[in-house]
Amino acid sequence: MRFRDLHQTIKIRIMTDFFTDITQMSILPFMAIYFSSHVGAGLAGILLMMNIIISIIVGLYSGYLSDRIGRKKMLVIAQIIQVFALTVMTIVNSPLITSVWITYLMFIFSNVSSSLIGPAASAMIIDVSSEKERPYIYGLGYWTGNIAIALGATLGGLLFEEHKFLLFLMFLIVSIATLIIIVFFIKESLTEADIDHHEQPIKLGIFKNYLNVLRDRSFMLFVFATVCIMSLEFQLDKYVAVRLKEQFHTDFFSFEITGVKMFSIIMLINTVIIVLATLQLSKWLGKFNAKAVLTLGLAIYSVSFTTFAYSNSFLLLIVAALLFTLGELMYSPIRQTILAGIVNEKSRASYMAVDNLSYNVAMLIGSFGLTLGAWLPSSVMSIIYLGLGISGLICYRKAIDLKQKATNSQHELIQVN
Repeated sequence: MRFRDLHQTIKIRIMTDFFTDITQMSILPFMAIYFSSHVGAGLAGILLMMNIIISIIVGLYSGYLSDRIGRKKMLVIAQIIQVFALTVMTIVNSPLITSVWITYLMFIFSNVSSSLIGPAASAMIIDVSSEKERPYIYGLGYWTGNIAIALGATLGGLLFEEHKFLLFLMFLIVSIATLIIIVFFIKESLTEADIDHHEQPIKLGIFKNYLNVLRDRSFMLFVFATVCIMSLEFQLDKYVAVRLKEQFHTDFFSFEITGVKMFSIIMLINTVIIVLATLQLSKWLGKFNAKAVLTLGLAIYSVSFTTFAYSNSFLLLIVAALLFTLGELMYSPIRQTILAGIVNEKSRASYMAVDNLSYNVAMLIGSFGLTLGAWLPSSVMSIIYLGLGISGLICYRKAIDLKQKATNSQHELIQVN
């Protein structure tokens, strides 16, 4: 499998997502600091939580509408909103004028745009790809995404404080270019045969649509598993980072390593290995059974987080960082491939919207873990982490088994008829 062999839409999405992620990550991680410095940490936290809630609601609407009006229309609408929001944000963060409240309002619009894009873009990738291509596509997307995040975070760290106007302007230029590319070079992937033409009130339609999704047992087990595993990942920059800062301190060959430095080392190991090894490892793992690779990857991943939760040994934490990255590389792209096979092809965007929702739930659990860790000893937190990992692993395997059983039953019914 080579990049040039992929569908044009997939190649365009990977390239536009790469540049969008760079500019996005140069701004978004620093917005909490921006709002905190202007309105205080307490109010900033409330404002950001409101933003997450709005994004969740919009994402569910997007999934429903993308399955009815088409993926491309939803992408165009969302990108127009993004361009509008970034235009205003650039103006009100220019040398001429500054307005934190207009920035926040446009920040909401920008996140609404991202929530509209997510389910439609994910469904479009599944629409135009084959089962054989998906491991390569998701592995490539995972690799380019991590490079973009690293570049964007570095760019933001260097420029956000003194040159945020320049960053907003760069994001705006990339968004305008993306809008032009979507309009003229991406084709609609939702066929007329896939559209439900039965007209009904939108609120009733959304309710019935997501009720059907919730009734899909294999998919909901998959979502629950995702919440468990992603809850671990969102602990890394919260409880784990805080615990290391408070408890870890060592000297390594006369070099002082504080908890903050140890956390940075863990993140550096993760980023470097992902950038260097993702494509080669994904290609090699493609030779093995996906379920077996997912199982081993999640087991390694869970054990590494259990270690992060309690260990203050430098060498043990280094080993855990290596295992954490290996486990992530094994399960993450394969998870996306399995997800593409589990979703109902008639409601792909709706399924992807619920999958995106699982990340928001995991994010909230990750934040709660920081509060919980203030009351519980690290040994108990490590047991909780192990429990989350085992629960996620069991639910992933059960979801795959249920889907395979349903598929086999359908094949047998077709043969009988």
